[in-house]
Amino acid sequence: MRRGEDETKIKYQAAHHELVASAMAVKLAHEINPENRVGCMFAAGSAYPYSCRSEDVWEALLTDQENYFFADVQARGYYPSYAVARLTKAGVFPQMEEGDTEVLRENPVDFISFSYYNSRCIAAPPGGGRERGGGGKLI
Repeated sequence: MRRGEDETKIKYQAAHHELVASAMAVKLAHEINPENRVGCMFAAGSAYPYSCRSEDVWEALLTDQENYFFADVQARGYYPSYAVARLTKAGVFPQMEEGDTEVLRENPVDFISFSYYNSRCIAAPPGGGRERGGGGKLI
């Protein structure tokens, strides 16, 4: 990374390339044998609100959305509206190359597997507002 570059923007751009590569792998596997089934793996535990305070409930929801983002794109074949809104607002929505949208849409995964090791309780950051990349406090 060069001085002055936005690390978060670079990470989401790299993630986009990985998502497109995943869709291309699904396409190839299906071309090799239409009976092949290709999936992705969700490897994060659920986030539960620390309390019934609406701020904690909302923070847990946002944390889960951040965790589901990659599997959502792979399974749906497109960036869900919550991700488009959040990434655009943060100025880090990835640059799409010609054909990326079609590759994602035409080659979603066949299944999602889960690796569930733990859960977390999330509290909203004191004073409200989220920091870049999340601001919830793991309890």
